[in-house]
Amino acid sequence: MSATSLPDDGFAEQGLSDFLLTVDDLETMVRAGVFARDGDRRVELVEGRLVRMPSESVLHSRYSARLNRAVDRAIEQLGLDQRFEVLNGGTVRISETSAFDPDGAVIARDAEGFFLRPDQVFLVIESSLSTLRRDLGAKSHAYAAAGVPEYWVIDVKSARLHVFRAPVDGAWSDSLVFGAADRVSPLFAPGAEIALETVF
Repeated sequence: MSATSLPDDGFAEQGLSDFLLTVDDLETMVRAGVFARDGDRRVELVEGRLVRMPSESVLHSRYSARLNRAVDRAIEQLGLDQRFEVLNGGTVRISETSAFDPDGAVIARDAEGFFLRPDQVFLVIESSLSTLRRDLGAKSHAYAAAGVPEYWVIDVKSARLHVFRAPVDGAWSDSLVFGAADRVSPLFAPGAEIALETVF
């Protein structure tokens, strides 16, 4: 048996390797309109790889919109609207190679830049139906490692809110689960009491 020689295509002997993107690459692509043909479909950058986000169900959108409005009302009632504002989306730069598009975020009103930095974000909200395992797992760890102070995940199927707070050394120091009959107060506004019956 004789060995078959392969043509030299100029690749390293180890074979092909992935081409990983940075968040700066993603910004360049967004500015250039690369994703414009996808309409409102979102993409996230996860450890250098582009991930297309699934379409949103009515419940997914409804719960996230209701919680965002409830947080926004609490900010206004406490007179904190000169310091904080609620975004229904926006991209958060998690690391040099990861950037996520949450369903909601409370940010500093004077935040600037194309993508949000973790130090400009006080609360991230995700509404989860098909992505619950990822949102409670890998994405939760990534937000903690980035130093986001608080992360809320709406479990759409179970009508529960998972609350993660105060990361220390890249891990959450506090995690709680709330139901529809409970009230929750964000760390940035401890005087607020958000009734989850208005969400679920």
